[in-house]
This record gives sequence, structure tokens and C-alpha cells, in this order.
Amino acid sequence: MKLSWKTSLLGGLVAANLLACGEEQKPTPDDKPAGQRIEVTEKITTDTTWKAENVYVLKGHVFVESGTLKIEAGTRIEGEGLSSLVVTTGGRIDAVGTQDKPIVFTSTKAEGTRAPADWGGVVLLGKAPINVQGGTTLIEGFPATQPGITYGGTDEAHDCGKLKYVRIEFAGFKLTANNELNGLTLGGCGNKTEVDYLQVHKGADDGVEMFGGTANLKHIVVTQPDDDGLDWDIGYRGKVQFLIVQQNPDVGNFAFEGDNSPNNPGVATPVSTPEIWNATLIGSNQEPGKAGKLQGGMHLKNGTAGTLRNIIVANFTDIAVDIDGTPTVARLSDTANTLSLQNILYWDNKNVSDTVPPAPQVVKDASGNVTDPDKTRYDESALAASGNRALLNNDPKLTGALNLLAPDFKPQAGSPALVSDYAAVPENKGFFDTNARFIGAIGTEDWTKGWTAFPRD
Repeated sequence: MKLSWKTSLLGGLVAANLLACGEEQKPTPDDKPAGQRIEVTEKITTDTTWKAENVYVLKGHVFVESGTLKIEAGTRIEGEGLSSLVVTTGGRIDAVGTQDKPIVFTSTKAEGTRAPADWGGVVLLGKAPINVQGGTTLIEGFPATQPGITYGGTDEAHDCGKLKYVRIEFAGFKLTANNELNGLTLGGCGNKTEVDYLQVHKGADDGVEMFGGTANLKHIVVTQPDDDGLDWDIGYRGKVQFLIVQQNPDVGNFAFEGDNSPNNPGVATPVSTPEIWNATLIGSNQEPGKAGKLQGGMHLKNGTAGTLRNIIVANFTDIAVDIDGTPTVARLSDTANTLSLQNILYWDNKNVSDTVPPAPQVVKDASGNVTDPDKTRYDESALAASGNRALLNNDPKLTGALNLLAPDFKPQAGSPALVSDYAAVPENKGFFDTNARFIGAIGTEDWTKGWTAFPRD
């Protein structure tokens, strides 16, 4: 590590004056500690602690090759340019903040000038199974020659570490087409990995992307990503509960983008079978075709399976759900690896609330002429059939879900999302909260308060 520090005389004088007047100085989410600014330039190969009194500046890609990187509650980490924090299969992270003292990963740029892609993001790599030939592969976002980016294996319970009460802001960048870093990327992390109370805000690509593995996610907030909110690929089989995605009105794509395998969608194993309960997915509420990208709630493709329950899908410009491709449609009736969407509240998607709008797979020739209006012949309105217990024509009455600067995703009194009879109840399975008998990510208690932030720039 390279060390450098500055003492802020003005900040000290302001603090002293406040104390002299008997006033308590209340921290804000972007308060910066008064210790050293420590530039991190080298790989980490032994147990290391980053202390809350300092600011740590990532100068390039920093790899945790071995040992555990412990980050104290309240620590601020800033990424500069083409930088990221990568925990390899030989390392581990222990980043546990608190509601009052979240750990914040953000840009080095001054507040008011920050933007998506200011830096790379956080990457965790593990040894849990993925469904690629040979069982291991290289994580996206780096040149293939970069050491330390291999992941995958046979250890279902591989422990990549802990992220709790953590915010990741203004991250993500594209190396080449389809080769990007996200706010948080997990490749092959196992089910002993803990990700709980995590926010990704204004990332340049996806908020959270899961490349295979069995890691579980709980209390996740993704706000205004440039692409998708939660993306899963190549055999992801984790559990997710209490998830919020608020889409970017200008460039946001899908709240969920789920794949099994782009190369062998119907046959690659293990099959992507996430189990997702209690999610709130919010679009930008623009007129159809007016968002910066095709915008939708769920894009399920390339043969993904999965269990999706107790979800609000509201205000998406173009699509509520797209069951994309013949291998994915086949999962709806596959008894071994089933795709099932039930107990879902659909509201104002493509200006429609009484059904699920169809999302046809249009095929065009080289001249742009339509040769097939719907390749899969699947009508997504079937998801609104009575057997799926879809909730239609029911405004979820969320307090301020469309507000970009101070959103409030809590249902108001009288919301149908709070009617317990409308919700399914998960089996505990050592992870799920079985008392969450409501639709959406939040019931009567708002778990997002006190540690999240929604800065414009």
C-alpha cells in the first residue's frame, strides 16, 4: 500500500464550534472520516484490516489473493478510474457495517460530479458449481490474460465472505461488448457467503450479477442501474428474499434478467433455479417505447428455471414479463427444473393492469421485415391465469416508489400487497423469513431506512 494523508483544519474548526455551542454534529451518509487517505495499489496476500478512521482509495484493480480483508463498520472506500476490488477464490472479505455505520464504496470524484462508471465495482469469486464445460471459467470485465479471475468448482458451500450494510455507488464499466463489471459481481460463490443489507446505486451495468454458484441474497436494494437490477447466469441456484429494484428512466433495461446458459440453454447443468421471494420491481412509468432501452420487469431466457413468489411488478414501460425462447417456455412444464411465477401483483405495465401484456419474440430478416411475429408462440398473459394467483387491477399503493431522490417503497395502509391471504409462505430452508406474509419487499416495517442513500451525482 502507498500511504498519503491530509488534515482538514476547516472541518476541525467547524466541529469545535458546534460542540462549543452545545449542538450535536449529526453525520450524513457522505460524511468522510478525518484520518488518512490511503492509496491501495498492491494485491492483498495476508489478513488485512481497513479501519473506519481512514479513507481507502483503490488505484487500479486490487486483488485479495489470500487471507481475509476485514473492513470495519463505517469505512469509506473510493474507486478511481479503472479500479475494482476483487476477492479471488483464495481470499475472503469480511465487510460488516451497521445500520448507523454502513460501509460505502463510491467514486473518488467530488459530490455533484459523480456518475456511473466512475470506477469498476466489487467482485467476489468462489469455487461453487457453474454450468460451463470444464467447471471453471474467467469472470467478465477483465482481459483474459489477467491473473486471479478464474472461478467455479465443486464446493457448494464455498465461503467468499460477508457483505452486510454495504453501499456500492457509481460503479461498473464496459471492457468490451458483453464484458462488463457490475456494481457487485459474484462468480461461483457458495452458500456460506453472506450478502445482506446491500445497496447498489447508479451502476453503469447491472446492479448485482450472479454467475452460477449457490450464494444467497437478502435485503437488497438496486436503484437506477444502467442495465439490469438482478442478473443471473450459468447455473445460479441461490435463494433471494427482500429485493428492491428501481429502474433508471433513461437507460435501465430489466429488473430481472435470468439465464441458464447462452450456449446450451436447455441442457447445461446445474440448471439456474433461483428461489426468489418478496421483491418489489419498479419501472420508470413512461409511455410505452419512451424509455432509453426496452424496459421490463422480468426477462427470463436461455432456459432458466426458478421459483418466483410474492413479487410486485409495476410501472414498466414496455414489458411486465418476457418468457424468451423455446427452452425457457419448456421450463414452465418441466417437473425437474420448473419455472414458476405465482402470487405476483402486476400493475400499470405498458399501461395495462388487467393482465400480463404479451411479449412476442419477433423475428426479422436482414432487411428488417418481420418474418415471424412470435417465434415461441407463448402468450405471457397465461401468467395471469387463476392457477398462478396473479393479482390484477390492484394498485399496490407504494408511498413513493417512483421518486428518484427520496424513494419510499413501503405500501400505504390499505394496500393489497399487505393482505396476507394474497401471499404465499416460503419454507424456512434455513434462510427464508416465513413471517413475511405480504407481496413485495417491504411489509409494515421499512428495513431500507438509515443505511441507504440516493444521491443524484
